[in-house]
Amino acid sequence: MKIDFAIIDTDKNDIEVKNIVAQVLSESNSIDSITCPYYYLKSIKHLINPKITSLSCLIDYPLGVSDHKTRLTAVQQAGKAGCSSVDISMPQNLASNRKYDKIREDIKNITEYCSQNNILVRYIMEYRVFDHHCLKKLCEILDTYNVRNIFPSSGYFIDNLADNLIASVFLYENSKDINIYCTGNTWQDSHYNIIEKTGLYGIRFTSVHSLKKFNRLLLEKRKNAT
Repeated sequence: MKIDFAIIDTDKNDIEVKNIVAQVLSESNSIDSITCPYYYLKSIKHLINPKITSLSCLIDYPLGVSDHKTRLTAVQQAGKAGCSSVDISMPQNLASNRKYDKIREDIKNITEYCSQNNILVRYIMEYRVFDHHCLKKLCEILDTYNVRNIFPSSGYFIDNLADNLIASVFLYENSKDINIYCTGNTWQDSHYNIIEKTGLYGIRFTSVHSLKKFNRLLLEKRKNAT
């Protein structure tokens, strides 16, 4: 299972952010990506070995309310700052108003730029905002532009794990080849056991404490299996 750690707090200073990243990297060698806002990129870029862990930048997070030119510019600036992937919030207002042509234009421009610059594109949904018909349509559009990595919610709001997993399964069933990261709130061993059994592609943590508990559980299972 892929593990992503996202720094979504906006009130951290450079020293605090560097300490968080150091804890995350020392906690596990299995961290596949670290995600953060643009203004943290330069502070932590030199701490990450790009051959082991990718650095991703949050774009228009968490609501996706900027116009498409602003979003594309943000992606370009993130690429120049050294990120290897971008996590882009789905434009909520466009999706809520079923303006799928505008969403296609947005995704097309971003994926073309990222393809030319070897940047992985990942999209962030907010499944509680969109109904099932809308989510299905968004999956079809993402498939068209070969976007494979999806987060069902931003993690910025309280998110029930069961609801998150139901949404994850729905997204998976309505895409040809999609990689879903669980983003529901988790803090108990029972939560991690459930996630592991689902066979989802990955999980996103926003808490070092939760990451430590998850890694401890994985280590215990490996010891018991030997």
